[in-house]
Amino acid sequence: MKKKMVLMSVVAVIVILFLGGCTSTTQNKNNSNTNTDYNSAPQQNETEVRIPISDISTTAKFYSYDSNGVSVRYFAVKDNQGNVHVAFDACDVCYEAKKGYRQNGDVMHCINCGKEFSITSIGVENTAGGCWPSFLPMKSDGNDVVIKIADLESKSYMF
Repeated sequence: MKKKMVLMSVVAVIVILFLGGCTSTTQNKNNSNTNTDYNSAPQQNETEVRIPISDISTTAKFYSYDSNGVSVRYFAVKDNQGNVHVAFDACDVCYEAKKGYRQNGDVMHCINCGKEFSITSIGVENTAGGCWPSFLPMKSDGNDVVIKIADLESKSYMF
């Protein structure tokens, strides 16, 4: 009888430790954009956001824009040839999960579905929607990447 009680106590402790670990793991998996730091909004006025090209590197920088209380997230990154790529930190398919992307070498990794997308394809091949970092139009004026506020606001529903 005493052995049975000791065994049941050990099993109970193991179950509690296991469930505690599962809860902690689940919370981390559901935490949107783990390992992603968001920089404050770059210089902006009523119509556009400007990011100095000199501030963009081969390590993705994540930004957010406040659209009437909704934090619209996006990122900017250079490919290995020095070309700048920008996209929303959401996918036209996975956006409801609100998890976004993280960088893994020269690809952006969807935190929700696990698919990876070459940085060189962002802004080029992702223009029609689908499972990609969602297309964010931009232009370069030589010194800055320029993004229209209207384009950021157009996808606020994703966030």
